[in-house]
Amino acid sequence: MSEPSEDDRAPFERAGHFIIAGYGLPGRAVAETLDVRQLPYCVLELNAATVQRCVKSGTHIVEGDVTDPEVLKRAHIESAAAIIIAIPDEKVALRATQVARELNPTMKIISRTHYISAGNEAKARGADAVIVAEQVVAMEMSRVVGEMFRVSETHQG
Repeated sequence: MSEPSEDDRAPFERAGHFIIAGYGLPGRAVAETLDVRQLPYCVLELNAATVQRCVKSGTHIVEGDVTDPEVLKRAHIESAAAIIIAIPDEKVALRATQVARELNPTMKIISRTHYISAGNEAKARGADAVIVAEQVVAMEMSRVVGEMFRVSETHQG
């Protein structure tokens, strides 16, 4: 990992930026939302191939582990408005939530977990909001079943 240059850091050095931890599908979706709103952000990512793609596309990125305080400081966590912890590893997400809260007690923290129990733990560690995969899947499955049932009723009657 190399320290970003001052030019790399400048766009998200000002107060009020967002940090997106993890640049898989959920992280990219958050980035698109922030882009539409023209809100500044940087990405924290471990995957070297993803880092290279971000560098080539001009996405502001810090390579490293979201649980490492030094990596978070390179992303200027102390002046961030929010961190979105979009990584799939639940244990790492919980630790990242705790470390982020310790480094910036006032910013918003949005964490991703798989299970309700881990969502409760994320809130206990400082998350302001938690996206729980099993709840999202349950709602979507119910919606799809409801739509299918309405469609089949229409065709039968």
